[in-house]
Order: sequence, then structure tokens, then C-alpha cells
Amino acid sequence: MTGGEWLQTYRRVPSPRARLICFPHAGAGATVYRRWSTLVPADVEVVAVCYPGRQHRLAEPFSPSLAALASGIAAEVASLDPVPCALFGHSMGAVVAYETAVRLERSYGVLPRRLFVSGRWPPGHRAPADPALDLADDAELLEHLRQLGNTQLDLFAMAELRELLLGVLRADYRLLADHRPDRPARTLASVTGYCGDADPGCSIQDVAAWRAMTSGAFRLRVFPGHHFYLDTVTADVVDDVLAELGVARGRPAGDACAVS
Repeated sequence: MTGGEWLQTYRRVPSPRARLICFPHAGAGATVYRRWSTLVPADVEVVAVCYPGRQHRLAEPFSPSLAALASGIAAEVASLDPVPCALFGHSMGAVVAYETAVRLERSYGVLPRRLFVSGRWPPGHRAPADPALDLADDAELLEHLRQLGNTQLDLFAMAELRELLLGVLRADYRLLADHRPDRPARTLASVTGYCGDADPGCSIQDVAAWRAMTSGAFRLRVFPGHHFYLDTVTADVVDDVLAELGVARGRPAGDACAVS
């Protein structure tokens, strides 16, 4: 594994023809995308984002805001060698990926090839009537994860690990709850929205609302499954991402992502 403060690469590609930057869901770390690097062509690089307060950044304080989180990520992404790039984010990661894309465009003149958003509605969209999850007790949080179809609830069996994991989860939910931009910006990047057809926390219509957040093209694809549908159809999602980027059959991904 190689990488800097924000970005982790599990299979380094010396001269990639495309780079896919992946943003984890709330409570998760970069390792949720470790398998993705084995599902792409040898010349496509998968880079996973690690937020502060977990994994190798466990000793660091959590980000004070989602805007600060996206700004830090954008700065490190912009410092990479210019390669055709795309951003993929699931749940909370969708919002962070979008905010990162906006900052890449506005602050660094970098236009991602495409923005992939999964299992989350956009900022400013009328959100479902969720409880204040950052203030929920342990039992309420675990029940929430169970309802969403989380397949790793066994990790919460040990008291010390449960305290650590739920602390990270609460911090991420707090970032989402506090992130209420008055006028969310449109990204120039085309957007693909993904969701599970049985997600109890995010409907197909919620994901379709991303259409209003791009000046480019929009496409929606629905997969079978709940909020964590990615766990069961990972290869299918990766194949669709590659097809959208034009690299599934070895075709070039396009021009470098720097636009100025």
C-alpha cells in the first residue's frame, strides 16, 4: 500500500491511463475499496480516500466540517500527475466526492472525467426524515445499520472496537448533519447515479435528484439490493464504471483531467 495523507493506493500503476478515486461511506476507511484494484485493468489505478480519525490516521482529529474535508482531499488530488480521473463515492462518500469535484474545478482547474454518486441524495435536496444519528445511542446506531443491511455488524461485538467504530460513525454523521450549503454549485463533470432498489434510506428518486447538480450529462442505474448493495455486486458496479470511462475494452480514457 502506498499513498499520502489522504490517498491510499493498494496497487501502484507507474503510468496509468485512468485513475479512479474512491470515497468511503460514513464510518468506513480506505480499505473498503481494496478489492476494487483487483477488478480493473492493469493500467487503471484505484486510489482510495482515507478520512482523518481512522485507520492510519486514527490519532488525528476528525475534520471540523465536510467542506474542510473536501478541500484537503482536493489539494492532494490536484498534486497528482495529470491523468484522466474520475471520482466515485458511496453514501457519505457521494457528497464528499461531489464537493471535492467542485473544488477541483474551481480552485485547481481540474475537471474529473466523471463523478459517480451512490446511495445518497445531493446537498440541498429534501432529505428523508432521518433521526439525529450523530446523537443516537449505541443501540439506535446499531439498529440503523441493521436496517440498512450492513453485513459487518459482527465487528461491533467487542466493546472496545464498538466504541471506536461508533465514534467514527457519529463524527461522520455530524459532518453530514452540519453540511447545509445554501446554494450548492453545479459540477461541470457528467454524473452517474447508482443505488440499490431496496435501499430503505435512499430512494431511486433521491439519487435521480443529482441530475440537477451537473451541467453535463446524467445517467441513473439501479442495482438489486439495499443500501450496501455494493457488497454483493461490486464487480458489476466496477464494470459499469469502466464502461462509462471508456476503458472496459482497452480504449483510451480521454484527455488528461487538467483543464487549465
